[in-house]
Amino acid sequence: MSGILGILRWDAPVSQPAALQTMLTAAADWARGGADRWEQGPASLAQLRSQEPSGAGSEALLCGDAGERVTVVTCGRVDNRHELAEALGIPSGELGMLSDTELIRRVYLRWREQSPPRLQGDWALAAWHVREKRLFLARDRFGITALYHLAGPGFFAFASSRDSLLALGLARLRMDELYLAQVLIAWPAYHGERTIYHELRRLPPAHCLHVDAGGSASRCYWRLEETPQVRLPRTEDYAETLRSHLDEAVKCRLRSPGPLAVSLSGGLDSSSVTVTAASLLRARGRRLAAFTSVPLSRTEAFVGKCFGDEYPFARSTAEFAGNVDLLAVDAASTTPLEGVRRYLRIHGEPAHAAGNAFWMLAVHDAARAQGCQVLLTGQMGNAGLSWPGDIYSQSVAEQFRQLGPRQWLVESLKRSAPRQLRMAWQRWRNSPPPPDRVRASALHPELARRLRVHEQRLEAELQSWPPGPLQARLAILKPGRNFIGAIHAQQGAAAGLEILDPTSDVRLLQFCLSVPDEVHRDRETGLDRWLVREAMKGRLPDAVRLNSRRGRQAGDLVPRLRAIASEVDATLVDRFQINA
Repeated sequence: MSGILGILRWDAPVSQPAALQTMLTAAADWARGGADRWEQGPASLAQLRSQEPSGAGSEALLCGDAGERVTVVTCGRVDNRHELAEALGIPSGELGMLSDTELIRRVYLRWREQSPPRLQGDWALAAWHVREKRLFLARDRFGITALYHLAGPGFFAFASSRDSLLALGLARLRMDELYLAQVLIAWPAYHGERTIYHELRRLPPAHCLHVDAGGSASRCYWRLEETPQVRLPRTEDYAETLRSHLDEAVKCRLRSPGPLAVSLSGGLDSSSVTVTAASLLRARGRRLAAFTSVPLSRTEAFVGKCFGDEYPFARSTAEFAGNVDLLAVDAASTTPLEGVRRYLRIHGEPAHAAGNAFWMLAVHDAARAQGCQVLLTGQMGNAGLSWPGDIYSQSVAEQFRQLGPRQWLVESLKRSAPRQLRMAWQRWRNSPPPPDRVRASALHPELARRLRVHEQRLEAELQSWPPGPLQARLAILKPGRNFIGAIHAQQGAAAGLEILDPTSDVRLLQFCLSVPDEVHRDRETGLDRWLVREAMKGRLPDAVRLNSRRGRQAGDLVPRLRAIASEVDATLVDRFQINA
C-alpha cells in the first residue's frame, strides 16, 4: 500500500527538509519503493511508492504543475479509469500508459475540489494551492485507505501513516479516555475522525478537508444513506444485477500483474469473492492462491451452534472453482497475545475483536511468504453482499411462522409500545448498569464509573431502538465514519501487501442497499441471505451456498490461551490485583 504525507509550517517562510525526512523515515512500510518529494515555501509534500516504478501504469512521480500553481500528491487505485479518460479527453492508447496516481492528479487539476465524487476506488489525495497557501485533502468513499492529520501552533501535517505524525514530536498528545473505553466495551461510537489521542485526527471516508493558516474545516461529500430504493420486475433480476456488480467489483481489483491471493473463510462473502476472482483469472490462464485460518484443536465446546473449522467449506469452494490453490494457516507460531502485541505495534491503539489478530496477521504473513502482492478479502459483506434481511420486513404471517407464537407476541408488544415507555423501562432495568456487564468488559470499573460509559451507551442505543432494516445495516457499515479501511491499509503496509475488498465497492454497496429488504429472504423457505445465495447458484457448491451456520475463525482461542496460561496470568495480574 502506497501513501502520501506532508507538512505545512505557517511559522516558517521556507520548507523544513528535516521534518519531512523524519516523516519519511517513520513511513518506511509505506514507501518500500521509495518516495518523491516536493518542497516550496511553507509546504513540504511527498508521494510514497509501494514498489519501484516498472514502466507503463506504475506509480507516477510526484508532479507539480507550474501553470496551474497546484501540486498534487496521490495514492491508491482508480476503478472508473475509462469513464474518467473519456471525460478528460485522454486517448485509449495514452490511458494504458497512465498510472492511477497520475490519473487522479489530472482529475483534480480539471475539477479541483469537485473531484472526489468522480473518483471510484481506493485513493487519497492532497493538493497544495501555492498562491492561496491553501491545502485540500480528500479520500475515497469506502476504500482501504488511511489518512491522518495533526495540527498545532504554526504547523499542519498529514500522512497515511500515523507514525509519521507522531515522529514529528510537535504536539503534546493527550489520551482520549472515552475513546479507549468505547473500544474496550465494543461500543463502536469511536468510529469517525477520533483516535486514541485528542490531537491526532483521522480523515474519515467520503470526507475532504480544507486547510489554511486560519484553521481547517471538513465536509462530507457523499452519503450512502441517501441511496434510493430500486424496484425490478422480477426477483431474479436482483440476483442477476448483483452478479454483474460483484463481477465488476472483483475485476477492478485484479489488475496486478503479480501473484494474487484471497483470504478465504467458509462464509458467503469471501467464498463469493474467491469464485468470482478465480473465474476471471481462469480466462487469463492464471491461478488464485487462497489462505484459510484453521484451528489447532477441536472447537465444538467453544462455538455453540457455529462451526470453528472453516477449512472443509473453503476446500469445497476451492475444488469447485478449479484454479484455486488452497493453503491452511494454523498460526501455530503466533500466540493470541503476540497477535495483540503486533496489532498494537501496527495500529498504535487497541481495537475491537483483538482475539482475531493472531490468525489475521498469520494469513498476511503466509500470503507475503508466497510472494503475493494483492490480498482480496470480503470484510464489508455482512451488511451488503450477504445481508440476511430483517424478519420484520416480511409479512406478518411469515413473521409468525418463523418466530413462533410466543416470541412473535413478545417482540410485537415491545415494538408497538410507546417510545418513551420503552426508554423508561430500559433505563430502570439498567440503572445502575448490572455488575456483570461491568465485570465482563476489559474496562476497569472505576474508569467506567468516572466516564459513565455504560450509561452513555444505553442512552445512545435507546435513541435508535428498535432499528429498521436500513438503520441496522448502516450501524454495521458506518458510512462516512468507518475506519476498517484504515485498519486494512495499515496491516497491508506492515505486511508489504495491497489488501483490497470487493465487497466495499461503493457501486456494489449502493445496489445492495437499494434492494427492498424483503428480497433478501426466501419467502417460501424463510432462508436468509437469499439474494447472494441465488446470485451464486452454479458458482458456489451448494454445501457452501446453502449453509446457514456461521463460522468462528478464532474458535480455538480458549485452548490457545490455555496453552500459554502463565503468560496470560502475567499479563492480567495487575488487573486482578487492582480489582481484588
